[in-house]
Amino acid sequence: MPLPLFHRNFIHLLLFTFLSASSMAQSGEKPFENSRFDTIEGFSVHYRVWNGNLEHPKGKILFIHGYAGSTFCFRNLYDTLEALGYKVIAVDIPGAGYSSRSLDFNHSNSHRGRFLWKLLDHIDAKDSTGWIIVGHSMGGGAAEAMAILRPGQTDCLILIAGTLFRKTNNVGNTFLFMVRQKQVKKILVSYADKNIITYKRFYKLLKSGYGRIPDSTEVMGYFKPLEQEGSAEALINIYVNNREREDLDARELSTVPVYAIWGTRDKWIPLRSARIYFGAFPIFGLVKIKGAGHMPMETHIKQFLPPFLQLID
Repeated sequence: MPLPLFHRNFIHLLLFTFLSASSMAQSGEKPFENSRFDTIEGFSVHYRVWNGNLEHPKGKILFIHGYAGSTFCFRNLYDTLEALGYKVIAVDIPGAGYSSRSLDFNHSNSHRGRFLWKLLDHIDAKDSTGWIIVGHSMGGGAAEAMAILRPGQTDCLILIAGTLFRKTNNVGNTFLFMVRQKQVKKILVSYADKNIITYKRFYKLLKSGYGRIPDSTEVMGYFKPLEQEGSAEALINIYVNNREREDLDARELSTVPVYAIWGTRDKWIPLRSARIYFGAFPIFGLVKIKGAGHMPMETHIKQFLPPFLQLID
C-alpha cells in the first residue's frame, strides 16, 4: 500500500480496528447458501460461488473486499452477473468475513496475491481461461498484485477506490513500529475486546464511507462477521504482519487493461490523492461515479453497473 495514501486515510481504517464485536464463536454453519470453505496453506477460507457449474461462462470474475469487509460488499452485483452468465467468486480474506482468524497470515499484497491464485487454482484447476479481478479499497492492492504475478491469466484488473502501489516495499512508520510491539498490541486488542462496538458507532462510520445514511441491513451486513471471536486481534494483525514477500512493479502490467472506478465524493481515499498512481499502469482507464463516496458499488448501483458491465464485456 502506498504510504502517503495510507497516512491520509489511516484514521478511517483504524476506526474499523476497534469495531470487533462480541466473542461469539463460529457456529460452523454456512453463512450463505452458496458458501464454501477450503483450506489453503493451512488457513480456512470462506468464499461464495455463482454459476460454478457452467461449462462455458461468459467470463470469470473474482471479487476482493477491503479492510474489515466481506463478500457482503459486492451484494448488489451478484444477481445481475449470474443472470448474464458469468462465473463469480467472492472471497473473504483470512482475518475478515467468515475466514480464519489466524494471526500467522501474512497480509502483504504480494502474499495475498499468491494466496488468492492458489485458491483459484484449487477451485478452477481444469479451466485455464483468464480472470477479471476486482478489488475494492485495501483489496485493490491484492488485486493489483495478482495481476502482476500472473498477467497471462488476468483478462483485466478493476480497482474500485483501491489502494494502489507503483512498487511493493517494506517502508514503515512510527505508528506501525509501535503496533508491532507486543505490549502496545496487547493494549489495542484489550481495548477492542472490552469496548464492544455499538450499533450507533458503526452506523456513523458507514455514514462516512457511504456519504449517506445507511439502513439497518447495511450496518448489520458489515457488523455480523465481526462478531466472531478473534476479530479484534485479526484486524490489528493486518498492520502487524504485512511485510512484503517479494518485489512487485506496476509497470509489469504492460498487457493487462487496468480500470479504476471512483466516487467523486470519496472522503476515505479521495480521487485527487489516488491520481498520482494511475500513471504507473501502461493501459489505464478511469470511470468517475458522480456524487458517490467510498463504496459506489453499494450506494450508486444504477450509475455503477452500466460502466462496470462495459468494462468486463
